[in-house]
Amino acid sequence: MPMNNYLSKLDKTGNALMVYMNGKLIFSSSSKGVKPHLEAIEKLGIGKLEKAVMVDKIVGRAAALLMLYSKPSEVYAGVITFTAKEMLEAEGIKVYPAEIVDAVKQVDGHIYCPFESMVQGISDPVDAYNAIVEKMRSFSS
Repeated sequence: MPMNNYLSKLDKTGNALMVYMNGKLIFSSSSKGVKPHLEAIEKLGIGKLEKAVMVDKIVGRAAALLMLYSKPSEVYAGVITFTAKEMLEAEGIKVYPAEIVDAVKQVDGHIYCPFESMVQGISDPVDAYNAIVEKMRSFSS
């Protein structure tokens, strides 16, 4: 499916993340932030995400680290940061962005998303996954 089809489907459905395997939709979520990636990992498991095509609305460093943890073959992004794009491409993941930006910011435009700030010093995808899961648990307790 060409890039614009994936991204237009994402827009039409209101989803933040859609995951395809062999052209079939295997996961979708309209949750915000990094939550859709955690949901996909929890629901499908890492093995089912490997070599998948991920279509994500906004990809920053935190989402990129979770993608590296999941090992998709391709990523289509509505918006991606320069850093996230470089991280994914360095691991051989094909990246198709609609827009490339310097940073993912909060809706108010002033500060980084909390997960972006949290993963600044993390480069290992497993460490990032564990840190993000731990942070999510702290929100729900």
